[in-house]
Amino acid sequence: MVQSIDRAFDVLETLALADDDLSISELSERLDLPLATVHRLLSSLAARGYVTQEASTRRYGPGPRLLEIAARAAQSRRFDLIRIARAELIKLTAETGETSNLIVRQGDAAVYQDQIPSPHMVRMFTEVGQRAPLYCTGGGKAILSALSPAELEQYLAGSRLEQWTNKTITDQERLRAELAIARACGFALDDEEREEGVCCVAAPIFDRRGQVVGAISLSGPSNRLSRARAESLGPRVRAAALACSQQLGYREPAQDAQQ
Repeated sequence: MVQSIDRAFDVLETLALADDDLSISELSERLDLPLATVHRLLSSLAARGYVTQEASTRRYGPGPRLLEIAARAAQSRRFDLIRIARAELIKLTAETGETSNLIVRQGDAAVYQDQIPSPHMVRMFTEVGQRAPLYCTGGGKAILSALSPAELEQYLAGSRLEQWTNKTITDQERLRAELAIARACGFALDDEEREEGVCCVAAPIFDRRGQVVGAISLSGPSNRLSRARAESLGPRVRAAALACSQQLGYREPAQDAQQ
């Protein structure tokens, strides 16, 4: 029974990942299964609407039932971003002792959706629901770094880069260069750019389509969370964000996964 279930999933995954419909013989070759076995599996899956056979070519492809199930599953609380991210925020704060946050984009602003506060007496606190600029916050820069070139240019064209501290990046070329670095390493830094004495490191969260839907950030006073420490924690924050992305159905491109 278990073997049959595994083979049925192999058939579904092979059809879903194929560029076009496949014949029984092609499926048999790709899966290294007897023709009779593949035919039996396809018959059962077709009866439930999970695969469809093209009448003229006799070839098979994904069925409409797959789309229906996927659409319904996407509405489940299992895929709620706040629920998914909270577990990672708790672990990040426990491991680092710093405040962790979930941020999403609303227009030109980064909006704080959830937070696990640091256990230290001196800590960073941002009220859930508070809005902040994208270009000078860790979470905001992480989100910007994950936009397509066209989306980023659209944002820059309609944004005024206001000076918040003497470290705020207000030049668009410098910001583009900073975001390129963040994109390459998978995390962004806010080195006292929004508020003096506050440092932050953040990484983007992606959905199953590869679209950025938010960011996880770690923030603290710069005398404890220095730029050097923030950089050293960058891979850990990126791993937390990736764990969230994977639960949303995201799969890293092969070249990124090897970095």
